[in-house]
Amino acid sequence: MHPNVGARLGTVRVRSGAADIWFAWVDQHADVVATLSRDVLSDAERSRLGRYRNLASAGCYVITRALVRRVLGEHLAIPPNQVTVRVTDLGKPVVSDDLHFNVSHSGDLIVMAVSAERAVGVDVERRRPVVRADALIARWLTPVEQQEVRRLTADGVNVSDAFLRVWSTKESGLKAIGVGISGATTADLTNVVAVALDDLLTKATRDADRYVGSVAFA
Repeated sequence: MHPNVGARLGTVRVRSGAADIWFAWVDQHADVVATLSRDVLSDAERSRLGRYRNLASAGCYVITRALVRRVLGEHLAIPPNQVTVRVTDLGKPVVSDDLHFNVSHSGDLIVMAVSAERAVGVDVERRRPVVRADALIARWLTPVEQQEVRRLTADGVNVSDAFLRVWSTKESGLKAIGVGISGATTADLTNVVAVALDDLLTKATRDADRYVGSVAFA
């Protein structure tokens, strides 16, 4: 019997949909990485482990995929290792037309969103000093998003935290519509609804207050 990974954090609801949010701490599952790789991951996923240059990164990958498979397996009522995940032409992982999911990790925290109603994207960012934050803001954020950064800093938020807050919202939206970083300055997010996960993350115990996150619905 393979070990379960992660736990349900709560549900985020918007007017036209809802998403369950799950989380896992990487270091809490470090001792079962080999078991998860053997019993839960697909052959293709195991083959990708060779791309990682250190054990920590490989372990994080295994735990992330195991969390995804656990949650999707429960929704589909099948064993985690029988879940079939395919990737769209734009690189977004999908499992079926009526079950949407997305996953993100930063630091030791993995966060997953799953919805039976709408396409979702999720992003989590560990709070940290952002090198050349001003340049990143100018390069990757739209004028409206730059204005939001200025509003946050005017309220006393430091520029790194302000950038990560706005970036998390943007990244979750891009992931919801299946667009990568290349679409950061051109993607139309007008109809995307994004909700901050900060309050939910504080329920994840430990140092979850050191993270910001967002889930978006498309």
